[in-house]
Amino acid sequence: MSTTRPEPTTESRTNMEQLTSASKRKTGLQLPHSFLRSEDGLPPLLSLLRGGRSGEVRLKLYLTASLIAAAHPHEYRRNTPARAWAELLNLPKPATAGARRVSDAFEWLDDHDYLRVDRRRGVPPKFTLLSMNLDGKGYVKPTTEYVAVPLGLWTRHWINALSGTELAILLAILDLPGNDDPHSRQPRFATGEQKDKYGFSDDSWTRATKQLVHLGVLEVTRKVANGGMSQRRNRNIYRLIDPHLDTEPTWPVTCWDSIEE
Repeated sequence: MSTTRPEPTTESRTNMEQLTSASKRKTGLQLPHSFLRSEDGLPPLLSLLRGGRSGEVRLKLYLTASLIAAAHPHEYRRNTPARAWAELLNLPKPATAGARRVSDAFEWLDDHDYLRVDRRRGVPPKFTLLSMNLDGKGYVKPTTEYVAVPLGLWTRHWINALSGTELAILLAILDLPGNDDPHSRQPRFATGEQKDKYGFSDDSWTRATKQLVHLGVLEVTRKVANGGMSQRRNRNIYRLIDPHLDTEPTWPVTCWDSIEE
């Protein structure tokens, strides 16, 4: 099922500008490879996304929280009510249903050791980042073995344009080996074994990549893989046309709803 995502409201744009400016980030967010993929079991990224639209709010809220709590001790202590977070993420009915979805997402993130959240009744949600290994330890910013999530995801409002599944698979494509030079001999591609590490179904991967192509973010081509004649097979090659997400989407955006993996 598809849905239409409206252009961010004035409140959403204002909140996003204030939060990204306060983060002092210049190059976006760093996510360790282990957050995106796993050799055994569900990676943290896919665990976040489970649960349809609830998973989408959790994913977007967590990525944004990780972006803005950049400096040691990786805390966010501003009095930002759930309604303002809902406006930031352009959720419907931000003062009521949207705020409840945000509060539920913060509670889940606390229960599953993504964040440590101040959950006192009547207190705006304040939080501290925890280790992305989900072991309950303190957050350590990755310095090697990470994928760089572009700042344009927030400043150009792609985080509001993409469904949860589309956003997660965009992160997975950013994590793939290779580069985005159209003349490169080392393009991005994913073998079946590599895709299995992210945990997405083939249907989710196909639908999400088609939407990213439709939005002008991604180019997918087919190429015959190297090998003997008995081993030759077509392989999808992925090239991010706008790897820094410098251009804002064309609104309104029609996309697939997030689905439960």
